[in-house]
Amino acid sequence: MLSESNQRLLNGFLVLGLLLLIPVVSTLSHGKKKHDDDDKDDKKETVDTILSDSVQIIQDSVYAVININYQTVRHIFRKSCFDCHTDSTKYPWYHVLPFIGGLIDDDIKEAKEHLNMSDDFPFSGHATQIERLREIREEIEDGEMPLWSYRLTHWGLLIEGERQDSLFLWIDESIKLLKQLE
Repeated sequence: MLSESNQRLLNGFLVLGLLLLIPVVSTLSHGKKKHDDDDKDDKKETVDTILSDSVQIIQDSVYAVININYQTVRHIFRKSCFDCHTDSTKYPWYHVLPFIGGLIDDDIKEAKEHLNMSDDFPFSGHATQIERLREIREEIEDGEMPLWSYRLTHWGLLIEGERQDSLFLWIDESIKLLKQLE
């Protein structure tokens, strides 16, 4: 559930987005004047631009609220996910070994193609934000992330218990917010 302050913040952003629609309404309610085709095209482009900008502002606002809440669980991701899913990898000592280093580099490259958390939320990768969040939840729930090969040399990184509950709460609330954009 969103905190009261985050809900107020989201509501404020949504009101801002709606206020940006006022020029659209005034552009559309200009009376019954005759216009030539060029004037109609210009107004349609203006309306389309304003609508597009308003939708973008609302989307950015939802992302901002999700990112604010993400900061409360970021430490969990930092401990268990950042070495492979961000640009701030902390390489183990054995990364200097030629064959091993290449395997690690390949794994990290592939991991970041699927999910890159380098810039906080929204994450980049192959899927939509909702799909990414569902995949994160599923991988953690099934105990498949972090990979077992990584956990062999990095003890205590499996996300379970309260840490898992916190992440799942953040993921579920974020998905609810993102569904409002659909």
